[in-house]
Amino acid sequence: MKDLLRRVLRRATTTLLQPLEDQARARQRELIARQRELMARIQRLEKRMDSALAKAQAENRLLAARIDAVRVAPSKLSRRRIPRITSGDGGASKAFQPLPASTTPFPQDLTTLTACSVCGQGEWTAVCEYNRFLLTGAAPDEEAARADYALCHHCGVVFARRRPVGARFRALVDQFEETIGRTVTAGHGPKLLSSRRLSESDVATLKARAAQPVFVSEVPRVRDRGHLPQLMRDRLAVAAHIEILGSLLTLRAPRVLEIRPRFGAIGASLRRLYGGETAALPLFEVQQVIVREVYGTRADHLLDYDRLAIPYEGRFDLVVANHLLTHAVHPDEALSVIREKLNPGGHLYLYNEPDEAEFLETGKSIFNTLNPFHLQTFDGASLGRALQSAGFEPVFIGHHQDNCIALARGASTPVAWEPISTTELANRVAQYARVRDRGILMLPERLRARFASEWDAVVERGFAAKFVDFDGNGQLRLVKKEK
Repeated sequence: MKDLLRRVLRRATTTLLQPLEDQARARQRELIARQRELMARIQRLEKRMDSALAKAQAENRLLAARIDAVRVAPSKLSRRRIPRITSGDGGASKAFQPLPASTTPFPQDLTTLTACSVCGQGEWTAVCEYNRFLLTGAAPDEEAARADYALCHHCGVVFARRRPVGARFRALVDQFEETIGRTVTAGHGPKLLSSRRLSESDVATLKARAAQPVFVSEVPRVRDRGHLPQLMRDRLAVAAHIEILGSLLTLRAPRVLEIRPRFGAIGASLRRLYGGETAALPLFEVQQVIVREVYGTRADHLLDYDRLAIPYEGRFDLVVANHLLTHAVHPDEALSVIREKLNPGGHLYLYNEPDEAEFLETGKSIFNTLNPFHLQTFDGASLGRALQSAGFEPVFIGHHQDNCIALARGASTPVAWEPISTTELANRVAQYARVRDRGILMLPERLRARFASEWDAVVERGFAAKFVDFDGNGQLRLVKKEK
């Protein structure tokens, strides 16, 4: 009897409550639909308000420009739109993939500097966090993209506080093309600036081609001469350095060391013109073969940017170094080693040292310009102070093809030098801040979220610095840098 009563009661309850539950669910669905409609209306209103605000700001700017007779022409604006805010994960989890040549865990040898890599002073200002690995999407790991560049308050050199050393640096050199973002194309025989190891067949091919003349006439035209046309282009390209050295130095049978020669033309030319002896430290095996075979220069060892050593007996009258200071892992030690291997009154000649104007004054992205091997960057003045801090007396500092060149005499006693002035330091810190902001705004959309916390402030600073402006539709865009 009790079970029957329970069933009857349960059935009656269900019959009475079911319509109420159905009504409640229908009301809930109605409220949810209404809420979505209201949210969509709010979002449309926000877009209209943002558009109206942007257009009003653009009109105010254009009105002010008319009053001041200054206006940014549409042709001077970049095509890429700049959002006022950024969101999303920025693809951070997908930003870095192993280099193609990586088959084993990448070495973790990293060091973090607390003082300037050149002069050793401990006061600095952080100016940029990342190198080009941020953009390539082909880094060995997340750490490889982080350089933490800082501007020294004494010599003025900008140096990477976080840098690869030891096995990690050697691994990056072994994958040189991938590390710097150079396109590797398949072809027959070894490339003349390639980092790849040479086989016996490669060496034989190189020797056969190197035995041909450097200067080969184009008329009459003969196919398949088998020579190396790059050698003639190199001889003409380095002629300016021969002129500088021959004009500024008195050379009498000098003993010359070439560090990272492309093909050895500078040392060979100096030997041909002034007599003496030449040795070389090429970077890669292919250059080592060419230096020996084409010019007969000693090239018994390869260059080590991490721990520079000069394993040749005796001292030198002149050391000619290509692209050295910017890539040296320990530049203070490298300059010290060179100075100790110079004869009294001997000279160091640096060339192809990139000038920071490449990104400070051209509108290029600082992130895209500084590749993972750019461990120091400078202008002519800071290069001079760097040499003085290492015991060299600058003789001539200038530029050739937009790169820094410097001739300096090794001093027997420490060289007195003046730190960067307060005004110059402040100006360069401000310049780096502006190019960092510009570099952030030039990032692809997938990477913008890395700077989400400061994005709006970066946009505002760019607007104030006049490298961001509105177009005719009220959209923010970068202003192209005038050449």
